[in-house]
Amino acid sequence: MTPMVRTVAGLVAAILLVTSATAATPREIEAAKKRGADWLKTRYARGAVAAEGGHGIGASCLSGLALLEAGVAPADPALRSITTAVRNAAFTQTRTYQISLCLMYLDRLGEPADVPLIQALAARLLIGQKANGGWGYVCVNAVPEADVQRLRAIKADQKPGTLHPDVDLYGRALVAARAGMAAGGEGDDNSNTQFAVIAVWLARKHGVPVEAALDLIEVRYMVSQNLRTGGWGYAGPTPGVAPGNGSPSMNCAGLIGLSTGIARRAEKKKLEEAKKLEEAKKEPPKTSPEDEPQKKDLDDKFLNPPKIEPKKAAKRTLEPRDIAAMRGFAGLGVHVAESARGGRGALVIKGDTESGHGRNDLYFLWSLERVGVIYGIDKIGGVDWYDAGAHSLVHTQGPDGSWGTTGGYGAEVNTAFAMLFLCKANLARDLAGSVQNETATEMRAGVPPGLEPGSIDESGIAGTNPLAPAPLIPGPIGSQAAVLAASLTQAAGADWSATLKKLRDARGDVYTRALVTATNRLDAERRAEARNALAERLTRMTPKTLRWMTKDEEPELRRAAVLAMAMKDDKAHIPDLIEALLDEQDAVVRAARAGLRSLTNEDFGPEKNATAGEKKLAVVAWEKWLSARKK
Repeated sequence: MTPMVRTVAGLVAAILLVTSATAATPREIEAAKKRGADWLKTRYARGAVAAEGGHGIGASCLSGLALLEAGVAPADPALRSITTAVRNAAFTQTRTYQISLCLMYLDRLGEPADVPLIQALAARLLIGQKANGGWGYVCVNAVPEADVQRLRAIKADQKPGTLHPDVDLYGRALVAARAGMAAGGEGDDNSNTQFAVIAVWLARKHGVPVEAALDLIEVRYMVSQNLRTGGWGYAGPTPGVAPGNGSPSMNCAGLIGLSTGIARRAEKKKLEEAKKLEEAKKEPPKTSPEDEPQKKDLDDKFLNPPKIEPKKAAKRTLEPRDIAAMRGFAGLGVHVAESARGGRGALVIKGDTESGHGRNDLYFLWSLERVGVIYGIDKIGGVDWYDAGAHSLVHTQGPDGSWGTTGGYGAEVNTAFAMLFLCKANLARDLAGSVQNETATEMRAGVPPGLEPGSIDESGIAGTNPLAPAPLIPGPIGSQAAVLAASLTQAAGADWSATLKKLRDARGDVYTRALVTATNRLDAERRAEARNALAERLTRMTPKTLRWMTKDEEPELRRAAVLAMAMKDDKAHIPDLIEALLDEQDAVVRAARAGLRSLTNEDFGPEKNATAGEKKLAVVAWEKWLSARKK
């Protein structure tokens, strides 16, 4: 049992009272996979067919992925038909689902000639990403025929892992035209986003610069988690609105998003360890006699046995993203346990019209499978998710080999979802490997007491809870600030000091906003350092700017502006500090009082946690003193 499994099992053990159904046998599962593959192949053996519903080429991509995962050779007539259809369609795709699935299929196919097309698809995805890290239905406007012809003409002659120069030019043109794109005014959702997240991750190994997009993805899922349930809503984060709670599929979407941050942290650690090892190899060997260990008599170890020190427990280094993932798994475990209980050990499968989209349908099962495979988890909610789901799928497969009566997606898409689940498809193996390495260390001990879903009120999202992320600030500066803030909250050791110094000293309002955002997310000790850095930063501001900042809606910025006024030792700010004594936040009032004492060597209050009336009395006293001084 993996560490994460123990975590989730412990959290939901009290609600899990399941009478286990007899699991489907490996032979039954293999037979179901073969029948499903045969059914899918019949649809494409004589050429591509019209896609069902609104899935477009996405249905063909899902079918192709399912066949490849089931072991069907790319040279099979059905897969050749799918590959031709996907390649032809990919040049003109504009919608997130279809772009993402085309990219996933071509990546899984593994043909080097497809790399420029994969890169072009990724360029469209990056253009479609919103400021809050998510995607809506549309990424770009209709693709002009001239662009299609230019992309078709590109030959895959670039070095492996590098961006083709012609695709680079194409991407730059997309950026230049971004302002007039249809996607600009459209909302985003976590359903589209979970497909885009996997596609963006896959594009990484093909030389596409996606790190900024991955930064935004991680911030998105950190700031929009519902702390009471551990889940995520269908829509993305909205400033000033508490996070909602969507279907279990959206819970999976959040966990997939967080996995990219966990994986990149693992990669960073691996690089740092390799660097240290290389530096250690460069050290000259010790040849001096003084460096040689002193020889001891052979009997010393018997006469004077070495003292055995008790092993110290490994120090936990949980970070906010770890805790967010743990909460997410605990919340997902509640649904999986309830579903297994309703199915007497097997997962309940219903159509989306019966149970709701993304709850007990095949779309949810594929979302669950991706999460289980990425994190390397055998049990969720105390339930062996694969055995429970495979049992249900084996017994709901139609006589013709399809899963055509279990929801509103259509037989082809449903069958592909079921096949991908049964195959335990792992479309991003490097992501899974890095995540599993991390979950075996930092996340080993489980969720700390008091942080389980339901133990923290949603009002804590505003920043009173040190582990609760601050909301995104709307607009381009807000999204950039959120990324910079994340770089500070996730830094450790020397990186922490260097990142804090950068945010303190760099020019631009985005760095000010980043410090404000980060301060709301740090523990007490680091919050004090960040507050000092913010106040020091603001000492460079003009009096007019500082006065404007004392009216800002963010209390941390108001507090820092007040302290900066005092730190500048400018008595012209005394009236501003007196006015700040009426602030509704006690931290701002205390900062203003401290500033006034520093500038005047006087103290007329107010006291800590003063009432509105007491604040007014103090203001009257300070104004009376100031008036007397002017005379």
